[in-house]
Amino acid sequence: MVNPVVLVSFVNFLINIAIQSSVIFIPLLGAQLGASDFQVGLIGAAYGGAYVISSLYFGRQSDRRGRTVFVRSGLLLCVLAFAAQIPAHNLILLTMVRAAVGFSLGVAMAALMAYAYESGIDMGRFSSYGSLGWIAGALGAALLKDSNILFMSGAVCCLLAFSLSILFPSAAGPASVLQRKETASMINVIKVGFPIYLAVFLRHLGAAAVWIILPLYLVSLGLDRFWVGMLWGVNFSVQFLVMRYVDRFDAGKVFAFGQVLSIIVFVAYVLVSKPVPLMVVQVLLGVAWSCLYVGALLLVLRSGEDRGTATGIFQATLNLCSALGPLLGGIIAHFAGYHGVMIFAAALGVAGLAAAVPRQRTVQENMN
Repeated sequence: MVNPVVLVSFVNFLINIAIQSSVIFIPLLGAQLGASDFQVGLIGAAYGGAYVISSLYFGRQSDRRGRTVFVRSGLLLCVLAFAAQIPAHNLILLTMVRAAVGFSLGVAMAALMAYAYESGIDMGRFSSYGSLGWIAGALGAALLKDSNILFMSGAVCCLLAFSLSILFPSAAGPASVLQRKETASMINVIKVGFPIYLAVFLRHLGAAAVWIILPLYLVSLGLDRFWVGMLWGVNFSVQFLVMRYVDRFDAGKVFAFGQVLSIIVFVAYVLVSKPVPLMVVQVLLGVAWSCLYVGALLLVLRSGEDRGTATGIFQATLNLCSALGPLLGGIIAHFAGYHGVMIFAAALGVAGLAAAVPRQRTVQENMN
């Protein structure tokens, strides 16, 4: 019998190959189809908005009905949604299909993360396999370049992930939903983790605004698609290495360090324009996101037994940013240029740090 830890980690790896093989060049594909910066933002907003709704609802349902049914059904939907990107040759269809991709991922991911935690998997290592998938997806995008091939490879990865998920044991850990009769209200779950959700929201809202225009910004600096893919690959390579070790430290301190370093990264994007300095910035970005993401995820998962609901809210927070951030990024880029977007992201990072870090002690007290 295959070790469940290996199965779950490899499923996370495959899903993130599919995600990343599409996401890097969606803005460029939109521009190729005639989209303005604002319309590129709308495409990203459709994806993020659908992910928000789906992860909130299905994350909570996984607390009530079990994890595996939502992991498997979400992955099966992902196969269809990623494949449907291939014939999306106009802006309306591309926007609708990206919304379908976001919805499908929302069905699967909150349940998968809760399942992994309840299976006793080291969440730093689990998250690192997601980053390893991003590396593979980014490098594939840099080498293959043809969007149809990338979309098809994403569908194949989701199909492989679905096949592996069939081998998952039905229940995970002593806190399995199958042994529980009641779940806390969503409002109570939000209250417990609110300082974390707030800080993540503010930082990632700015980040999402940057990511939607960053490929266009890099191209405007004279970098070709190969360099765009390579810069993404550096970021994800660092994440893969760092995430495997950060959960050895205090989650609250790691989370705060990630926030501070994120602010530095967004300011650095304004100051550097050459490939080598940008590589350094991407290294710092990889460390920042590793600390922020794993620290926040551990705080959320340890806050109570309703882990599907909590991770659903966590994923929804990230993807609400993915819905609003691209829209804001497109608007700000239109009126203030690409540098304006980076300054906006840095300012939100400062706001998140100021608002949430002093209250992280409350979250940890509620966990005890």
